[in-house]
Amino acid sequence: MRPPSDLKPDLFETTDEIETPAILVDLDAMERNMAKYASFAKEQRVALRSHVKTHKIPDLAHRQEELTGGDGIVCQKLSEAEVMAQNGIDDIYLTYMVVGEEKLNRLVWLSEHVDEFATTVDGEGNILPLQEAAARHGVTVDVVLELDVGLNRVGVQPGAPATEVADLILEQPNLNLAGIMAYEAHVTQEAETASEYERLCMAVMDEVEEAVDRIEDVTGAAIDEVKVGGTATSKFSGRHPVVTEINPGMYPFNDVGELGRRPFEVDKEDCALTVLTSVISTAADDRVIVDGGSKTMSMDLAAYDIYPLPKNRDDIAYERYSEEHGWIDTSESNEEFTVGDRLEFIAPHVCTTINLHDTIVGVRDGVVKEVWEVQARGKLK
Repeated sequence: MRPPSDLKPDLFETTDEIETPAILVDLDAMERNMAKYASFAKEQRVALRSHVKTHKIPDLAHRQEELTGGDGIVCQKLSEAEVMAQNGIDDIYLTYMVVGEEKLNRLVWLSEHVDEFATTVDGEGNILPLQEAAARHGVTVDVVLELDVGLNRVGVQPGAPATEVADLILEQPNLNLAGIMAYEAHVTQEAETASEYERLCMAVMDEVEEAVDRIEDVTGAAIDEVKVGGTATSKFSGRHPVVTEINPGMYPFNDVGELGRRPFEVDKEDCALTVLTSVISTAADDRVIVDGGSKTMSMDLAAYDIYPLPKNRDDIAYERYSEEHGWIDTSESNEEFTVGDRLEFIAPHVCTTINLHDTIVGVRDGVVKEVWEVQARGKLK
């Protein structure tokens, strides 16, 4: 038997009737955000393959595909991709290295059950086991070679190292080199203005272009696909002629992190996803406590002083948190708060916040119009 807390909000309820804490999505803002990126991709003649690790919701993935005419999606984990495939998504790029025999068996099976599938590699350690799995099942798997262009996470260095790994892929009878991927997220740690974003992104893309030219010249293989970009960088990197596809994820929603990274083009009105909380205590004169702590809003960016931000007001501040409580500084407010008052916050990090919740509520003009199950929540394998 399902407990009452599992029951979803009813359609056409008002936000005042929704039990808290709850994730809300302003549908008008979300649709504006999605349209902006789709228009940019169309203008630049690049594909917009959206990264669904942000929302993990097949219905939203379908909406993103419809906006682009079927450019496909990006997934971060194999189990996440499986959920999307089970819900009718037929063009999936897995931007992650899959390791382990059982996972590789699942990957090969998935590649045969969707129309288009590719996965990511960066060296012998993940190329050769994938070749063995593909050969074992008698299939050919498309792979994308990831370049490390400055994030220093995964990926092979451009230049001779990348060319050597590309050559290794080309030697494998059951693997097909389907393109190059480069994630220039480190730019967000360096750039503060639009002109700095443009300069740094273009410099990285020049490096990618050199790497692609070298691979093509040395191996004789054609690199037809070059995938780049996150939400903050896609609109800059996507202008470079080497790029064929951008892969942003957070753009439908935005968050406090995006507000800080791009104040020149993102404001509170662009933050479609918020967390609705209720005041549960007014015991002190200078603060109230809400029912939203670190189990409601991900605080993984708190080390960088990125905290929940009040959506519709600037007279209060989210000061600190525990697992189930949020301390709200009200010392600058003239309002007299009471238990039960609703306070709405922009999430510090939207991706990890969504992963804490079973459902997301889509609202328009304060009325529930959509209720989505986060079907790929916790799909980490």
